[in-house]
Amino acid sequence: MANTLKAAFRKVKITPEESAPLQGYDPNVYIAETASDILDDLYARVLVLEEGRRRQVMVSVDCCLTNEITFQASDPSGKVGTYRHLLQTFPEGTRREWAVLAGVKEDALSVHATHTHSAPEHLGAKYTARIGQAIAEAAQDLQPVHIRAASGHNRIASYRRPNLQHNEEHPIDTALNVAVFETEAGELIGALVNCAVHPTLLTNPLNRVSAEFVGLAMKEWEENAGPGFTAMFIQGFLGDVGPFGHYRNEETDTYPWVKRRGHELYLQIMEVTEQLTPLDGLPLRSMERRVELPTRKGYFKPAIPVVLHGNRIGDLVILSASCEVFNGYVNILQADSPFPSTWFSAVANGYTGYLPTHSAFHDGLGGYEMNTTPYNEEASEIFVQAAKQLLRALT
Repeated sequence: MANTLKAAFRKVKITPEESAPLQGYDPNVYIAETASDILDDLYARVLVLEEGRRRQVMVSVDCCLTNEITFQASDPSGKVGTYRHLLQTFPEGTRREWAVLAGVKEDALSVHATHTHSAPEHLGAKYTARIGQAIAEAAQDLQPVHIRAASGHNRIASYRRPNLQHNEEHPIDTALNVAVFETEAGELIGALVNCAVHPTLLTNPLNRVSAEFVGLAMKEWEENAGPGFTAMFIQGFLGDVGPFGHYRNEETDTYPWVKRRGHELYLQIMEVTEQLTPLDGLPLRSMERRVELPTRKGYFKPAIPVVLHGNRIGDLVILSASCEVFNGYVNILQADSPFPSTWFSAVANGYTGYLPTHSAFHDGLGGYEMNTTPYNEEASEIFVQAAKQLLRALT
C-alpha cells in the first residue's frame, strides 16, 4: 500500500581486527593495537524506510568522519598555507555501492558519523562490505511501522570555545531528540537519537578504540530493550559544542568518566521517551544539494563544495551537512523551518571542515575551530540560504 510506512533496522560490528591509526587526533601518533587497546566495540547501524516505491536509507557509523576523498584542513595553529591532511574514512565509491545494495539512488542514502574520536582513521573494504550486507538485509526485511517522537534537553553538552573546554558563558542548543519505530503489533524495533556534542572525553592515553559515551548510551538502550532493537545516534551541529564539565586537564584515565556519561545520556533519553507522541511518518522525501562556500584568504582553493542533505520522514526532517557546523545555526534555521520537527546533523555524507556562524567571525574568541576553518564569513549566509531552500524544497 502506497500510504504505509515500512522500516527495518540492522546493526553490524566494525571493531578493528588489526592495528588501526585513529582519526580523532593525530593518526601518525595514536595507533590502537587489537590485543590491548579495544575498550568497547564499534558498530554501524542501518535504517531503511519505504513508502510504496519510494525508499530512503540512513547509516550511522561509530567513526569520526564520513569522507570518501581526502580533505585538507587548515593548520590548527592558524598558520596560513599549512594544512592537516585528513585521509578518507571510506574507500571512494562506498556510498554509491551501499545505495545500489539498498535499491536507491545515492542521494537517497545518507551516511552519518557519531564523531567518536576513538575510531579508525580508515575503514577498508572488509568493514564497508559488512555494512553493505546489513543494508541489503534490512532492505529485504521491511515491515509496516508507526513512529512516536519527542524532544527534550540534554545535560551532557556545553559550549567549548575558545579553549576546547567547558564554557558556560555562552548558551547552546541542548535539544535531545528521540524517535521510536514500532510494528503494528506495538513491538519496538528501533530508534533515532539526535543531539549535538563532541565525543572527546576519552584521554590518557589517546590510542584506544571506543564508541565513546554516545555509543555506550546506544548500547545500553539496546541491551535493556532486548534482541531485535537498534538505537542509532545522529550527531548534531556540534562545531563549538563539547562534553559538559570537560576541561582537558585530566591527568588520569578518563574511560570511567566516558562510561558514566554514557549512562547519564541513556537516562536522559529515557526521560524524553516518557513524552513520546505519535508522529506522521509520511510522506518520505530525500534531497541533496551541493553548495560552493568561499574560503578565506590563503586557502589553496577559492571554494569548497559542501553537501547538504535532507531526509523527510513525514513531519520530521533531518537536515545534514558535511561540515562541522557551529551550533548557532540551529536557532537560525529552526526558526524558518516549515516542519513540526527539525533535526540537524553534522559531519554527514563527507567532510568539509568547520563552519562558523557569522557572529563567530566577529566575537573575538578565536580558538581551534576558527584557526582550522577554511571558510570566510561570507560562507555563513550562503550556507543559511541554501539550507533554507532545501528545507522548503522538501515540502
